[in-house]
Amino acid sequence: MKSMVCEMCGSDDLIKQDGMYVCQNCGTKYSVEEAKKLLGTVVKVDKSEEAEKLLILARRARDCDNSENAEKYYGMVLQEDPNNWEAAFFQVFYQSMQCKIMNISSAAYSVANNIDSTMKLISDIQDEEEKNKALDTVITYSEKIAGMFANVAVNHYYQHSSVSGVFAECSERVVAAKSIYTMLEKSLKNCFSSESDRLVSVQKHENGFVSNYSKFFDANYRTTETTRLTNEIKAKDSSYTPPTVNTSSGGCYVATAVYGSYDCPQVWTLRRYRDDTLAETWYGRAFIHTYYAISPTLVKWFGKTEWFNNMWKPTLDKMVQRLNNKGVQDTPYNDRNW
Repeated sequence: MKSMVCEMCGSDDLIKQDGMYVCQNCGTKYSVEEAKKLLGTVVKVDKSEEAEKLLILARRARDCDNSENAEKYYGMVLQEDPNNWEAAFFQVFYQSMQCKIMNISSAAYSVANNIDSTMKLISDIQDEEEKNKALDTVITYSEKIAGMFANVAVNHYYQHSSVSGVFAECSERVVAAKSIYTMLEKSLKNCFSSESDRLVSVQKHENGFVSNYSKFFDANYRTTETTRLTNEIKAKDSSYTPPTVNTSSGGCYVATAVYGSYDCPQVWTLRRYRDDTLAETWYGRAFIHTYYAISPTLVKWFGKTEWFNNMWKPTLDKMVQRLNNKGVQDTPYNDRNW
């Protein structure tokens, strides 16, 4: 018996649904009359045309943040065109996006290990505009997923910090997320040695990543890596100022800017409140983490301005007085790690 063959993808898996014949592979619908014409037809499929049609579906899923469909359609593109850089990158990207917290490390390494082969495919593109667009896409999405993995890992840590072993698990996941930056660097140096501006941009973001999650890295690795990155960046951008690496529970940046010293009665009071009260709950620790991710930049930009001091000092003075009245001491204090 003759079978119907889909003109779009070449599949013979067509099922009648609601008066239409629907291809179960690509979803194309045919009327009864159209289906009759397909009977016994031997369709010669243009693979490049088919890949383009599947790319439309993949990009549509990507625009809608539908990771499951994006992974599926990009995987179908790869079957038709194994050398398509976009499908090669995003099939792994969206597969990794669907991982659970316990699988963040393996998912991050999957993304990292996929970058080099994708970059090699991009390097073969002849059109310079298309090549540059592809390169920027891979860099942007790689940095995006590295940050997402790290943020999810750290938020999970702050919610369960009292559980034994959770810090080590978080550190492992953050280090795995950092490997994405490491591979971006390596691939840019190997495949695009002339793209110094892109490399420097990645290295700046990478140095910021290590600074933001500094407490989750081994001290020797952190020092060696930030020094290396800073030196390589400054060799191309002498004006570069590396981010401050803060390994303690935090530096009370705003209070220090307002009162002029990290070691003064007002800041000692606030540091005690941070460590003895806020750090005792997961939501308090989450607040501290958010505060120290934002406040250094605010102080760097505005800390020496008069309006910044006038805006914050009255509020901090009242808070310090209220804490002192509740028994929080204003004597010299050493920060506690939490």
